[in-house]
Amino acid sequence: MYNYKPYLTKRPNKLWAISIAIATLISAFGLSYAFRRQQKTAANHLCVGVILPLTGNSAYIGQSIKNGMDIAGTDVNKNLSLQLEYSDTGGEVARVVTAYQSLVNVKKCQSIIAVQEGVKALIPLAAKDQRVLLATSVPDNGITGKNPWVFRFFVSAESDTGISYRDSFAQKFSQLGGNIIETQAFNPNDIDFRTQALKIKLAAPDAVYIVGYGKSIANIPIQLREAGVTATFLSMGTISQPEILQAAGEAANGLYYTTAEFATDLNAGTSELKQFVDAYRSRFGTNPVFFEFFGYDSLRLLLLAAERGGTEPEKLRQGLENLANVPLAVGNVSVGKDGNVEFPIVVRKIVDGKWTTPE
Repeated sequence: MYNYKPYLTKRPNKLWAISIAIATLISAFGLSYAFRRQQKTAANHLCVGVILPLTGNSAYIGQSIKNGMDIAGTDVNKNLSLQLEYSDTGGEVARVVTAYQSLVNVKKCQSIIAVQEGVKALIPLAAKDQRVLLATSVPDNGITGKNPWVFRFFVSAESDTGISYRDSFAQKFSQLGGNIIETQAFNPNDIDFRTQALKIKLAAPDAVYIVGYGKSIANIPIQLREAGVTATFLSMGTISQPEILQAAGEAANGLYYTTAEFATDLNAGTSELKQFVDAYRSRFGTNPVFFEFFGYDSLRLLLLAAERGGTEPEKLRQGLENLANVPLAVGNVSVGKDGNVEFPIVVRKIVDGKWTTPE
């Protein structure tokens, strides 16, 4: 008679059972370790999306800022993982929101640096998505102070920018007893300013404050002098770009402008300045000029905030808010209660195509 013994009724080998237990424990431990490591990596990972013009009329500004950020991106705390995502707008305002949405929704960036006109459209989006928005080279007074997620670093000028500068300058100048007798506006891509120059000539001011950026700004002092305007010219740091001064030539002689100290003396200021300049020279074979510093420091601000607070959006925002008297390339930097990044400003004068310290 066939003696049938079901397999399941047979008592399993003890060694085999122990092997299964060990394998299960090892497997569970491996999954747990991988999960904890993934959590740690996510917690220490910072994605920074950058909206800027890398093509178009303002491409040299966007590329300069990108160069600075690329340098900052090589000096990251070993406990922090950085992902830099650049989005080119070509200088077109209409592309700013689309760029933001892609960086936040597709790339999952916790923070956005915007080097572009049209940043105002991003303010409600940053609040809704709870994303840190750092506007660089955007001076519009309506950007900060209303939304805790929005910060602003450095001021430049173009379109809304020029209006912001006009209002700020007019307010302070009037407080000091000055009188503004004529205001003329122009579009970002304009190259012919002779109509405005004629009106300024007729107004006969003692000084003319020139606000703008882009290479065409060199035409303004030239055409003002051609129109017979003999007033002293005042401006901002963007006019001190070497290519602008070269194009403006004799017309820029005697012009006073405000800027950060680094823009005129690469040996002055903080150790961070020297570190950045040395790294920039090593990588690009030339000195940084102006916008590169703000690209570098913009990313450094976010990295410091992440190191001190954390990479989660709320912790990153709090970390940025609490930065005070931090040595960066532009000098000792603090973040004000209104979200504006504060740094030292100096006055310089153009003499024979070069900057000097006025007496």
